[in-house]
Amino acid sequence: MQLFADLAQSFPLMRGGGAFLVAVGLGIVVGAFGSRRWRIVALIVGAGVGVVIMAVGGATKLIFAGLPSPAIWQWVVLGVAFLVEGYLVSVVVRKFPDLDSRPFWMWMLFIVGAHFLILGFSHGPICALLAVLCMVNALIGLRATSVDYRVFWGIDGALKIVGGASMIAISYA
Repeated sequence: MQLFADLAQSFPLMRGGGAFLVAVGLGIVVGAFGSRRWRIVALIVGAGVGVVIMAVGGATKLIFAGLPSPAIWQWVVLGVAFLVEGYLVSVVVRKFPDLDSRPFWMWMLFIVGAHFLILGFSHGPICALLAVLCMVNALIGLRATSVDYRVFWGIDGALKIVGGASMIAISYA
């Protein structure tokens, strides 16, 4: 258990990132059961709830309770990850303008996974493992065309829920 306690001390952003992942993951899972419009609404609601959780938790210091302040380089890594993700999203939007297509959604899931690889440096190894799992899921989704891509969308959401919940639980260990 000491390993997990040290993990939270080394990666204090882990708890807030985990809370955000759980909220987004729930939105993704809910969105997997509907049309594109429903999927986007559920994703936006999940992300919005995640942002509120982080904003309130950060303002009240609950997210960092018992943890050291994150190092400046961890905040920089977080910013770089968002910039990389934003750029890659713009590439996918240009390459796959059909927002209902399998390639569009699977590449979006892959990009989010890729940005988790970067976040692994600021949020810890659970986030890096989640990155690999999300990218593998997206690549399988690109290849397994006989399976509805919403299955892979739902798996991605479930991975985020489990990864985020693990990050939260370990941060309180």
